Amino acid sequence: MNMKNIKLTLLVLLLFQTVTFAQVKLSKDFNVTLGTPYQVVDAGSKEYFSDGKGYTISVKTKGKEVTIQRYDILSMKELSNKMYEDFPPYNKVQKVLQVGDKLFYVFSSFDKKGKKEDLYSREVNMKDGTFENPKLLFSTAKEVTVSSYGDVAAMSMFGLGAPIRFEVHKSYDNSKILIRYRLKPEEKSDAINKDILGFYVFNTKMEKQWGGEVKMPYTEKVMNNLAYGVNKDGKAYMLAYINASKQFELINIGSDLKTKPNKIDIDGKLVFQQFNLVETEDGNMNCIGYYANGMDVMYNWNGGGVTSFNTNGILSFKMDQNGKVLHKYDFEFPIDLINQYESKRTKEKNEKREGAGKAGINDLKLIDVSVDATGSTTIVGEQQYTRKEMVGTEMKYVFYFGDLVATKFDKSGKLLWMKKLPKTQSGVGGDASSGMIIGGSGTATIPPAKRGMSVKYMKGKDASYILFLDNVKNADLGIDEVPERHKDGRGGFLTAYKLDDATGAIEKHSIFDITDIQGTEAFQFKTSRIFEAADKVFILEVYIKGKQDTMIKMQLAK
Repeated sequence: MNMKNIKLTLLVLLLFQTVTFAQVKLSKDFNVTLGTPYQVVDAGSKEYFSDGKGYTISVKTKGKEVTIQRYDILSMKELSNKMYEDFPPYNKVQKVLQVGDKLFYVFSSFDKKGKKEDLYSREVNMKDGTFENPKLLFSTAKEVTVSSYGDVAAMSMFGLGAPIRFEVHKSYDNSKILIRYRLKPEEKSDAINKDILGFYVFNTKMEKQWGGEVKMPYTEKVMNNLAYGVNKDGKAYMLAYINASKQFELINIGSDLKTKPNKIDIDGKLVFQQFNLVETEDGNMNCIGYYANGMDVMYNWNGGGVTSFNTNGILSFKMDQNGKVLHKYDFEFPIDLINQYESKRTKEKNEKREGAGKAGINDLKLIDVSVDATGSTTIVGEQQYTRKEMVGTEMKYVFYFGDLVATKFDKSGKLLWMKKLPKTQSGVGGDASSGMIIGGSGTATIPPAKRGMSVKYMKGKDASYILFLDNVKNADLGIDEVPERHKDGRGGFLTAYKLDDATGAIEKHSIFDITDIQGTEAFQFKTSRIFEAADKVFILEVYIKGKQDTMIKMQLAK
């Protein structure tokens, strides 16, 4: 084939693709509006909030610089953009916290001389998009260690998400705020060291109610900390697993800074990755988590092994403040659900494992738990895992975001519906040859880097919406068909699964093509930048050409 024929063939293929994608029917559930562009703000951390009055506030952190932007949802225009640098030295954002009509920027400042941390809050005036003066909340006794890692939107060395030293929790009614941290261990050995944790409780004005540092009743080797929370009375609590006795415990922490362990009557043989622990309206506590009957070890072609969490079902239980279980619901995944959208080989393997009660869904992570006015609970989970793979000529970390599982049950524990939603996304991270994730073509993290992958869960009036970026080839794919994999950074359609609240009936909606949103191409798409700006109104900020950002409004038509 000569060069002229090759060019002609390529042109025909491009025209065919253009015609094919142009025929995609966009959803009538969403009215899409493109906003007026404004100057881009480069920042590692970008967070978005609604004031409930038709305006939004963006808080963007880049090192020592914090920019506050105010935006009008109706006119779709930026109203103000103000940058601040007047912060104490060695400061790191820990949380941007919305409580009612107030917004607080919580940050730490390392005292290099005293080798301790000072924690501050700084209120954002949502009416004009400005900062108030910083307020010192408390100082720690000594250096604080990392408790967790935030979204990969903020980066640290080795590609981990932004290190969080101070975790923030709110009570059910949003009247109390708990700030928790962990001091650097006194002993290096887990068999000797007993963690010293800080617990500070504040009201909605960030006024301290009580606080201090508490030594745990068990050593690190004996005790695994699973979840933390605070109730409307200002009492802190934590869920722990005691390895020696294979027992779950609810540990209460009061203003006297004493711990009170309470045994919980839950099967200690079950394995949990995480728990959602929240106070209920009646003052008791709901605890929800995915459980496994064990862990799997998977081997790849080069002989390397990786541990996989084989999720078998959902455990939900309610307990009083002393750890007494009031009711317990176990929703085991049926084999038909487990096998849905799987290969023939995987189905055969699952059938064999089902006989031993071990068939499950690998690496399912809890994404969202919501309770409606009737007391019914909706749970959304997503497969998330990381693998070392050869990409081109280099060994890389590849991050996978797979199928979704959505479940709803009523307040009496009756299962209303359970659905598996097909999805497959992947993104390449850093160099894997050294055994460290260090950031490469894209951003790497542990847990897997979201970037333009994973999902955003939104609640409508009579339905739930799960938004994600999908391969253009899947735009007109039926709900029962296995989708093509979407690769991060390669365009795609913003897609939504619509789940009917009453029946769980599924609809798939293509909202827009990010390479052509009413004539504008979006770059640097990140799922985390989708937020609810008002009732039935979702907003997404994207980067466009000319060093500009813009907002895209998606308004539910019903």
